[in-house]
Amino acid sequence: MTLQVSTYLAPLLTLPWLARVLGPGEYGRLAFGLAFTAYFISVTNYSFSLTATPKISINRENRELRSRVFWETILTQAALACAGFVVLVILTSVIPYLQENRELLLIGYGQAIGAMLIPTWYFQGVEDLGMLSLFVFIGRALSIPAMYLFVREHDDVYIAMAVNALVPLLSGIAICTYLYSRRELDFVRVSFRTIVARLKDGWSVFIATAIVDIYASSNIVILTFIAGNVAAGYFAAGDKLIRAALNMLTPLKTAAYPRVSFLMHHAREDAFAFLRKMFVAQAVIVSLISLCIFFGAPLAVKLLYGPKFLPTVEVLRWMAFVPLMAGLSDLFGVQTMLPLGMKAQFSRVLMASAVVNFGLLAVLATLFGEQGAAATVLITETVVAAAMAFTLHLEGVPLLKRRPIAEGARSGTT
Repeated sequence: MTLQVSTYLAPLLTLPWLARVLGPGEYGRLAFGLAFTAYFISVTNYSFSLTATPKISINRENRELRSRVFWETILTQAALACAGFVVLVILTSVIPYLQENRELLLIGYGQAIGAMLIPTWYFQGVEDLGMLSLFVFIGRALSIPAMYLFVREHDDVYIAMAVNALVPLLSGIAICTYLYSRRELDFVRVSFRTIVARLKDGWSVFIATAIVDIYASSNIVILTFIAGNVAAGYFAAGDKLIRAALNMLTPLKTAAYPRVSFLMHHAREDAFAFLRKMFVAQAVIVSLISLCIFFGAPLAVKLLYGPKFLPTVEVLRWMAFVPLMAGLSDLFGVQTMLPLGMKAQFSRVLMASAVVNFGLLAVLATLFGEQGAAATVLITETVVAAAMAFTLHLEGVPLLKRRPIAEGARSGTT
């Protein structure tokens, strides 16, 4: 909870200042830089929170295996981070708009390096997030006064990006130092062949989950190319609040995933009983969050952004029920389909949803600007939740009511 409170509280406390100081245009440019950098963060993370976490959880009492999983994972992330930086340098050399923002994007790449240095998947697996949460919380807390002290003018967008990059970088260094001091891991040599094997093993899950991250970031990137920085600024302002609301669910999801993975491996019926309880709790929470966003949008925009951001009210109303749909899709997909071994079905749903998202975005953003982008997000999240629920129904998975488990779901090889 500490970790996730800092995730959404720090942006909320700095948003009013950044929006008013930078204005819609420069704020939209900052949002574009953050969204573009998010592509590389997604590649660096490579969905190890879903593939490495259960391996650590199952082998938490085995020092040798735990150490092997750790070094294979983090060195694979390091290789991806290095490759990503090379790609960014090339892209900012050949694409004109990216070339104009080259310095901004290179500064922002510090976030991808920081993501590599923060092995959240390891601490999730051993179910000990205390110190990691503390270090990340401190870093994000310090970013709040940094924004107010150093971002003072319309042209300080580079400083704002630097603060965003320094938070994960410094937090990652502190976390790695702490992990080294605990001496609970042995160093394991990792060959290039092993790194390639880890990439192949996690490819299907990465493709599925990266698609979600990519189309979430691409909404801002594509909207910038279609409608300009100002429209992107309006959309990004609303999207920030929605992402903050979604982060409120992360403590529950973070704690639940390794537990569900463990129960699916050792006590299948207990896993489904746990998921049914989680469904009720999560549905109530996300419904309340969505209603608060819908009815509180005018007040939120007035207080946080000021009169220059009035178009963001409609953006928020379009996206108000995104947390509800995202909460359901997480329960059906990440918490149920992945522990059951339904990786192929999970990937297909998300790949199809990406096609839906990009197709709708190209049309609706052209016609309606930031409101079209907001409507695209809601429609896509609804399609994902419905498709995953229908897939579980077809496979006979007893998620919401007790009945015999289908053979395919039982074996996890359907």
